[in-house]
Amino acid sequence: MDDLLAQPTRRRIYEVVASHPGASAREVQRLAQLGWGETAYHLEQLTGAGVLRRERGARRDYYFLSTMTWEDRRLFQALRSPAQRTLLILLSESPGLSLAELRDRAGLSLSTTSFHLRQLVDRAIVEQFREGNLRRYRTARPEHVAELVRGYHASFQDRLVDRFVEAWSGLFGA
Repeated sequence: MDDLLAQPTRRRIYEVVASHPGASAREVQRLAQLGWGETAYHLEQLTGAGVLRRERGARRDYYFLSTMTWEDRRLFQALRSPAQRTLLILLSESPGLSLAELRDRAGLSLSTTSFHLRQLVDRAIVEQFREGNLRRYRTARPEHVAELVRGYHASFQDRLVDRFVEAWSGLFGA
């Protein structure tokens, strides 16, 4: 691996993926400030050598260090989606919200909220439970979500993430 990463462009791509887990090839290209062909070539070299892992998503591929756990890769795929990231943060802050409450707080349409929430439930990132006649939701591991968001918040760049990191950092004295 050291020989592979001795090449400066590959090292730069590796460092971008390490600091932005789940980044798409285009994000890697932009962050590494490289041309598309150069980025695609070196991503292929790094994935072929087992240094990076490519996960196929519905609309794009996600790149991770090969040492990242399956659970974290799934979580980062969700966190790379602005809508799913918003829902995860809201549910980490306020577990037990209903679909309507999530829709209102997230500022998303009902169909968008429902679609992304269903994906999170199907991936076991979010749990649903009944309270009377109402279905409510919570993150399966809110502390882990907070840890990953806090650790990689610079790679998400939005105000909701900044506010969330500040709140959770205060809880843990970080």
